[in-house]
Amino acid sequence: MRFEDFLAAELDGLGRFARVLTGDRQEAHDLLADTLEQGQRRWRQIAVLEYPAAYVRKMLINRFLSERRRWSVRMVRAVEQVPETAVDGGQSQVVDRDQLHKLLESLPKQQRVAVVLRYYLDQTDADIAVALGCTQGSARTYVSRGLAGLRVRLDVPHRVPNPHDVSTSEQL
Repeated sequence: MRFEDFLAAELDGLGRFARVLTGDRQEAHDLLADTLEQGQRRWRQIAVLEYPAAYVRKMLINRFLSERRRWSVRMVRAVEQVPETAVDGGQSQVVDRDQLHKLLESLPKQQRVAVVLRYYLDQTDADIAVALGCTQGSARTYVSRGLAGLRVRLDVPHRVPNPHDVSTSEQL
């Protein structure tokens, strides 16, 4: 597979994934561009892999996590931008999307990656563990704690089902 063929097939999905991870269109563009530049330099080794898209996605995750560790990224923050106003009644979608990005940004980076992989890319615990370089148990913990953090920020009570409650058992 040529790098150009790979881009034609995977660029849109990788771009959406980067956007959900970063919560910022420009930051996602920069992250993806840097990752693809690195991927193109290593393409001979990547192209022979069984799943080159998964490898490039792992590169993107690693770059995202490592950039979050840099001092300048952690300590220097840009001024908040004025939110875009939607036209033709799409305002609630913009508000929901902005709220989602703010909620995801509030999570620790491993939890954010795990939640995005699970619920945006529909990845299994094993896939998340490979992407994060951890055990499946740790991957489940990241997802669980990420969801718990989102619930707290949304002020949504988490009800643990009671096995003796008939209405709860029927819902399971």
